[in-house]
Amino acid sequence: MALDFVKRILPSWKNAALALLAAGLLILAFPDFEYWFLAWFALVPLMWAVEREASIRRSFVLGWLFGTAFFFGTCWWLTYAPIHYAAFPWPLAYFLILIVSIGAGVFPAIFAAVLSALLKRFGSWAVLAAPFIWVLASFCGIG
Repeated sequence: MALDFVKRILPSWKNAALALLAAGLLILAFPDFEYWFLAWFALVPLMWAVEREASIRRSFVLGWLFGTAFFFGTCWWLTYAPIHYAAFPWPLAYFLILIVSIGAGVFPAIFAAVLSALLKRFGSWAVLAAPFIWVLASFCGIG
């Protein structure tokens, strides 16, 4: 029974790889790497994975995976103060950032779930609503 639940919520490995690719591309657009031009199309693999996914629940998990990887990859610098000034062991500091990243990953998860619902209802044209969904979720305090 528990295995059935896991199968119902986990996305395919190909879609999970697309979500992680999107997170990696977006991380590269941020400072330290500064490939800013990647930001223009970094979310395309995520949206493609959401479109390919069968259920809204799995799309939510895809968005959460993307968000967790993205926030962990861009907020790593928050470990500096705990490691250097509070004498945290580095594994603990990175574990705490991972926990924060999992929480912050809910915003892209909600984005992916809403986009998935719209894609199932309106077809490929729903992708045009993606920027508005992203901004609305962020504006409402989700992100």
